[in-house]
Amino acid sequence: MEGNEYVSMLSWVTNTYPGPELMQHPDLNINTQSLGPLLSPEVIESLQSKYLQNMEDNYVEWMQKTLETEEHDWSAGVRPEDQEGHFHTAAPVIIFQMIDQNLQVTKTIGQDLTDKALILSMKQVKQYGLLYRGAIINFKTRHFEDRSQVPYFTHYMITIVNNCMLFLELAQQLKQLYWRTDLLNRELTSVFSILLKTFQDLRDEAANWLLEEAFLDLESHFQDLITAKWLATSMPIDTVCATLEDYFQDYVHLRPRNFEYVITKAVNLVTKRYIMAMFEKKMVLRTASERKTAGAKIVREADQLDALFGRVAPGLVIGGAGSGTSGAPLEAISALAEILRSDDKEILSLDLTALVNKFPDIKEEHVIKLVGLRGDVSRSETRELVTYIFQAARNSRQTHAPINNSIFSQIP
Repeated sequence: MEGNEYVSMLSWVTNTYPGPELMQHPDLNINTQSLGPLLSPEVIESLQSKYLQNMEDNYVEWMQKTLETEEHDWSAGVRPEDQEGHFHTAAPVIIFQMIDQNLQVTKTIGQDLTDKALILSMKQVKQYGLLYRGAIINFKTRHFEDRSQVPYFTHYMITIVNNCMLFLELAQQLKQLYWRTDLLNRELTSVFSILLKTFQDLRDEAANWLLEEAFLDLESHFQDLITAKWLATSMPIDTVCATLEDYFQDYVHLRPRNFEYVITKAVNLVTKRYIMAMFEKKMVLRTASERKTAGAKIVREADQLDALFGRVAPGLVIGGAGSGTSGAPLEAISALAEILRSDDKEILSLDLTALVNKFPDIKEEHVIKLVGLRGDVSRSETRELVTYIFQAARNSRQTHAPINNSIFSQIP
């Protein structure tokens, strides 16, 4: 038998034959229980297995064709479709329409077969996610080797991020339609969880690769931060802001949850790079005037970054320099600037204590590097002071109190 012949046979044997149209027709007046099933359970199981294998083969073929179409679109040099302001391709909908059609058919045969078909379908979608990831990695690797080859890389990475979220949503819809709430199916629960994790992780990875492109463009400008050249010009931070704002004009085509995720990641990455520049000690502020000037400049630039993210994502509570949110990424930059602006060593000690208490995950080496930027405290004095402050902070902290991670947890 082939294709729908299995469906016809299974439906006739399990539903039509023992039903009111045939054996239970009142005119026959037959006790069907005394006759037993038309086919043995073993034969029924064999038919179901062959039908499911046929379904799996069709999935593999269709999903491979779908992926090939996706890969072709990525390199075709044509901007992706804009659906209601968001970039998408048809792949997720096509795949789940195919699954829905199969499950509609199995429902006409029985719930047991539908449960098996649902598990098979979820496994195949998860497998597609793995193939999708491999294709995306090849796509982004080829792009970063020669960025002139893929003119719409940013747009298609946005499409990929959106598609991953759509896979998650369609999987949830499928669960609501076909998952039996009266039955605890451990295999189905496990398969569904793995599917969701596959596409959630891929969404996160794709968002990182999307941002990787922007931050490659910014690398040289981050290198210019906290240098003698930087002290005399606003060009590095102005270029960072202008470049990000340009990319953000494309990022608006992300779906809202993806946009929030990407912007939040961007805030963290910018803050991390800025703070790392402060710790690299590419200059030394030897006079009080230099320290005050640099500290004030750092605060202004943190405010400038905060204003940028406030413009591009006005409804998103990220917690920037002016937000008043304790531990917010950009706020950490301003907090470090205050250490540079401290007038004398006694005030410096108090400011460092406040810094360590506010950001308990900041490392001793971070603080040593920061104080080293000042140029008015010897290395031995710095290490002694920092060791004392951290020991006091540990003693005052509750033994088992959890430490809330801030941006400093992401900085080596």
